[in-house]
Amino acid sequence: MGRGPRFWFPLALLGFAEIALAAVQLLSRRSQAESESANLLLGPAPSAGPTYSQAQWRPLDEFYEFGRGLPEGPAWLVTLGVVLAGTAVWYALALRPARTGWFVLGTVGALLAVPLLDLVGSWQFRLGDGLRGPLVATLGLLVLAAYERSRFVLLTTAAFALVAVVLSADVVGVLGSAVILLAAAFITLLRGNPRSIP
Repeated sequence: MGRGPRFWFPLALLGFAEIALAAVQLLSRRSQAESESANLLLGPAPSAGPTYSQAQWRPLDEFYEFGRGLPEGPAWLVTLGVVLAGTAVWYALALRPARTGWFVLGTVGALLAVPLLDLVGSWQFRLGDGLRGPLVATLGLLVLAAYERSRFVLLTTAAFALVAVVLSADVVGVLGSAVILLAAAFITLLRGNPRSIP
C-alpha cells in the first residue's frame, strides 16, 4: 500500500461521523417539536385534587428530555473520539508500527487532547458548542495533512474549515463539510497516489 491512499479512511470516517452527528441533532430537534406540539394538544396540567396530583401528571416534555438533551459540545467530543480511535486502528493495521507502545501512547495522548482543546476553546476563548467541535476537527485534519505530507489533505482541510467553521457552524455546515470530506475520500481512492509535499 502506497503512502498516499491511506488517508482516504480518516476523511471518509469523519464525513460519515458528521452525517451521524447531524442525524442525531435533527432527531433531537424533531423530538423537541413533537413534545411542544403534544403539550399544545394536551393543554395545561389539571389542578391538584383528590384523584390527580401534580406529581402524577407528567407533561410529554419529560419523556423527550433524553432525545433533545445531547448538546453539540459533548456530541462533537464523542464523534471526534470515535474518529480518532478508528483512525488509530486503521493506521496501526496499515503501518504495523515496530514500536507499538509509542503508537498506543500517542493515540491515548491524542484522545486526551480532544477534550482538553475543547475546554481551552470554551474557557479561554469562550467559543460556542457548535464552533469548538469543527475547530478541533480542523486541527486534526491539519495534523493528518502534515503527517501524510499531502497538499490534497491541506486543501480539503481548508474547504472543511471554510464550510464548517466560517460559513455555517450548525447542521447545514456539518452536512456540507461531510460532503466535502466524502468527496475528497472518493477522489483519493480514484486518483491512487496524490502529490505529496516535497
